[in-house]
Amino acid sequence: MLYLCLKYLHVIAAIFLFGFGMGSYLYLIAASRTANPQVIAHVARMVVRFDTWITTPAGFVQIITGYGLMRLSGLSMSTEWVLMSLIIFVCVGALWLPVLLLQKRLCQIAVQASEAGAVLDVRYATVYRAWFWMGVMGFAGMFVIVLMMVTKMTPVQLLGYWL
Repeated sequence: MLYLCLKYLHVIAAIFLFGFGMGSYLYLIAASRTANPQVIAHVARMVVRFDTWITTPAGFVQIITGYGLMRLSGLSMSTEWVLMSLIIFVCVGALWLPVLLLQKRLCQIAVQASEAGAVLDVRYATVYRAWFWMGVMGFAGMFVIVLMMVTKMTPVQLLGYWL
């Protein structure tokens, strides 16, 4: 029963990571496309808040429940798909803090432009570009991790299976 509870929490946390993470990402992209500093400032504030209080804790729940599931199922940390998913998770996590800081910076730039009645300058575009591509890399890693969780195979094993 403990295993099923942990698995349930693990899946729910994954849904929160994807759902809130992807939702925040897409909303900030849509807001940025308006080039309206007021819209961007409002959306960026919400995105930072959601990512800080919902998405980030979901990542910690993933770590705790994943470790518990591994222990209860008798898997070793050296099991290929477990080790590979952990390495990718750490890489995605290493992108997370800079992404959160860049979101805060995007918000600050938008607030400053809004208060000054100005348009967004090149600083916004530079920070946005870095934030966007770090998000692409992070979500690509998350997709691969979910694929490994479902199949219990590494990407290389999956390619060998399909070829």
